[in-house]
Amino acid sequence: MDTCPFCTTYKDLPSTPGGILFEDRLVYVHHYCRDEGPSYLGHLLLKTKRHVPGLADLTEAEGQAIGQSIARLSKALQACTGAEKIYAEAYYEVVPHLHLHLMARYPETPQAYWRWKIGEWPQAPQGGPEAIAALCEQIHAYLAQTVSGSVEPNVE
Repeated sequence: MDTCPFCTTYKDLPSTPGGILFEDRLVYVHHYCRDEGPSYLGHLLLKTKRHVPGLADLTEAEGQAIGQSIARLSKALQACTGAEKIYAEAYYEVVPHLHLHLMARYPETPQAYWRWKIGEWPQAPQGGPEAIAALCEQIHAYLAQTVSGSVEPNVE
């Protein structure tokens, strides 16, 4: 789809901090990076390669790929960040292309910031491109040891 920003930016993702963390023929995952200011460390975006408006539009194979990716990346996030929980959120209203947010909930997160408020916690681990790239290198290493289909880290 020509007007979907996710469909048109896939080719630019290897140049983002950390690059593509995981990809197979149906889905890909990268770390979220804000345009300005620090980003929440441990916030991954899983997107379908095909333009899929919502969950009901998934093929069976895409649904399986998403489920498998969520399980793999949740384990990687937990291992690499020390997270107590990994949250998965999907709204796809601002950008009507199916994408899921996977977010690490760190052990010291106050309960007032659990669930959908996780990104509002002022003391949350945050960082710029260097910190994101470092975390992504850890996730790449974890995936390389445990999963086939992971991509090599984008090292410059």
